[in-house]
Amino acid sequence: YHRRDLYPSPHPSTPTMATSSYGTSRIRKRDANSREIWGGGGRTKSRKWAVYGSLFTASILVISAATAYAYGVGFPHKGERGMTTLEGSQGVLSEKQMPMKLRWGIAGLGRIAHEFAVAIVVSGMPITAVAAGALPHRKRRSKFFGSQFNLPPNCTYDNYLDLAKDPNVDIVYVATTNQLHRNVSMLMMKYGKHVLVEKPTAMNFGEAKEMVEYAKKQKVFFATNFWNAAFPAVRFARQAVRTGQIGDIVEITGDMGFQVVPNHNDRWLSAKLGGGSIMDMACYLFQFLVMFGDEKLEEPYAKFRKSSEVSGGISRDIGNYMESDEKYLGLNDVSILAVVGKNDPTTGVDVDADFLLEYKGIKGRFGSSLSRASPFTVDILGSQGAISIGSPANCPTTATLTAFQDARRTTFLPFPCCQQPLVAQRVFSEGLPVYPRQFYPQQYPRGTGFAYIIRAVAECLMDEGCLELPDVPHKTTLRVQAVVDQTRKRLNSSFG
Repeated sequence: YHRRDLYPSPHPSTPTMATSSYGTSRIRKRDANSREIWGGGGRTKSRKWAVYGSLFTASILVISAATAYAYGVGFPHKGERGMTTLEGSQGVLSEKQMPMKLRWGIAGLGRIAHEFAVAIVVSGMPITAVAAGALPHRKRRSKFFGSQFNLPPNCTYDNYLDLAKDPNVDIVYVATTNQLHRNVSMLMMKYGKHVLVEKPTAMNFGEAKEMVEYAKKQKVFFATNFWNAAFPAVRFARQAVRTGQIGDIVEITGDMGFQVVPNHNDRWLSAKLGGGSIMDMACYLFQFLVMFGDEKLEEPYAKFRKSSEVSGGISRDIGNYMESDEKYLGLNDVSILAVVGKNDPTTGVDVDADFLLEYKGIKGRFGSSLSRASPFTVDILGSQGAISIGSPANCPTTATLTAFQDARRTTFLPFPCCQQPLVAQRVFSEGLPVYPRQFYPQQYPRGTGFAYIIRAVAECLMDEGCLELPDVPHKTTLRVQAVVDQTRKRLNSSFG
């Protein structure tokens, strides 16, 4: 798998003191003659050579700074609203690397919005307006949020309409709580703005369908922020599946969960705000199933596989709970075989659930929870191997591929018992863009990973007529939302 090195290696979280260029520790002292003695090598330096060394280092720094400025690394672009100066070239993409510069607006200024804004800065794009339309003291909060990203007060709004009308905004990231996703997204699209909305898109399938259809009518870009799909580790796994490296996918397993603070007014446990483990965590797992189920074998790999060799699926007439109503637009091809779990006794939202699904002959065994810890991993199991997406699988930096010899093409007996001969084992790893120091404390794990989906959106919009994200097309958005609806109904989870 070939990857592009877009980002520099992370800086240490704390500076390493008294280290040489070779990384070995040396202790500096002075003798009676004011000469510097370096304890590590027992050598001495006169003051004169120390001064020469300092001048040389200063020259290098000046040249490096001039080069960085010339390539747009680590410096704001003069005259552009919302460009933020980073402390050093910490993961900023140069103008030559960026596909295009979108002017971003942000609707809803909570925890995730802050991390997404940092990722926009890391991506070298401007934030030109923000709006807090539903928070207490929203004008003050909007101004404070904007001040962190060099926004003037007149670009920090206390309502979403002003953001929608702002002519200096190309695309809006909708980070409100779930019950506002539909209305805010529709408002932005009404005024010609492209929209990236937080998962799981909406409160229900009907709202999601309306949003997709309105985007097509307005001829604007619309996508759900399943950011996991854009991570290099996930793309590595998808490429491995497309090239047949683990054979036919038979099953996908995964678990995502954590223990929330028992606050029924917070979004996780509030039915009114669209809470619950399915809306927050299981939607990622459903998206993994649909995404890998839709992968097609690339040529020349497909022509070597006969139809009789493709693994069979579960019988479609067993427990298919999905409704065949016309409103599902033929998207009822995800069979929900079993759902078990429990709801919060106060608000009625689901707090723990396990699922058995089937899509295109692939089983999905998943678990989600707001009441227990989780390994946060996803495994793709094939007839000739497996791929493990590293934890946390919704924003992974690693993936491990293990491939075995195809026993269907041989006559030997497995040795040792029940084990196919190992063909390959590969570990993919790519670090995250560095989190800029001036934005600490970090408010969401691995938030700079949003830079991958930001870049994917920009690459899409470079192509005229690209109005849905190839990594998360509209059909995937609607399929996932349909499964979310039906699994919640199985548990009688409150819809608010």
